[in-house]
Amino acid sequence: MVKKRAVGRPRDGNPAETRREILQAAEESFAAAGFAGATTRQVANRAGVNVATLHYHFGNKEGLYRAVLEEAVSGKLPAAEAAGGPAERLSRLVGQIWDYGVSRPALARLSLLDRLAGPPPSTVGAAATEADTADPRVTLLSRTLSGLANGGPPPTIPADTAARLIVTLVDGAHVAARTSAAGEDVAEGVAVVSREAVVAAALRIGLGGAPGDAQPRR
Repeated sequence: MVKKRAVGRPRDGNPAETRREILQAAEESFAAAGFAGATTRQVANRAGVNVATLHYHFGNKEGLYRAVLEEAVSGKLPAAEAAGGPAERLSRLVGQIWDYGVSRPALARLSLLDRLAGPPPSTVGAAATEADTADPRVTLLSRTLSGLANGGPPPTIPADTAARLIVTLVDGAHVAARTSAAGEDVAEGVAVVSREAVVAAALRIGLGGAPGDAQPRR
């Protein structure tokens, strides 16, 4: 008869610090290989703990994965300011979302890989119909786009779809900007150009190509 393995316990020291170390290791692993490619054993080895300790803190691989995604988008999002016309408001918000991602280097890869090959939504409860429904950037953009459309002609693309497209565009440009530049100065220049291009593309997606009443803001 096979004995059931006991649930792991936190290693000696600060359990909160152990949890943070596991999250950091998992972020690196999932950003590099995605949900399917990373393993709990790899994460545990990277964090310097055993697999039982990892399971003690996060339950299983998917619990750890969801915790990493939640941590990646933690913190205060930019506010959707009401000043200005639709193009100015949208360009300002998309620029702020771009800047939000700059301070979170792993977020873009995590988000893209989650959309491409994250765990099926059915495994996380009936309320989660899509993997990116928990992304607050998508929620913020969708609400903003819905507000911009009030009183005007119906948008070509539904607000929630446009929001997902814009966030995917932001994430893809972040990854490209980081991987295509050889040096820090070059990377900064590429990032500036990418930011402006993403804001311009977001205006076309979100406003149906309407002429802008403001230039993308840095």
